[in-house]
Amino acid sequence: MAKSFKLEAFNRDRGGAQHEQGDVEIDDKFYGCKRRKKVPRWILPEKEEVGVVFRGDGMQPFISLPLDKYLLLISLLK
Repeated sequence: MAKSFKLEAFNRDRGGAQHEQGDVEIDDKFYGCKRRKKVPRWILPEKEEVGVVFRGDGMQPFISLPLDKYLLLISLLK
């Protein structure tokens, strides 16, 4: 999907190699990939929201965005 936004991307975890920096590399940044049968509903956007900002007590905030929206943001920064 990243390549459709003209971003350089590689799967770094082919064949269960457990790459030490992450599963996927997109424009020199590494990302982990997780897949579950169900994702908690509270982490998904609702209403007219673009994404969801969340954090645990004493933790830094994270954001949940659809991947295509995130990749568009990265591609616009280039």
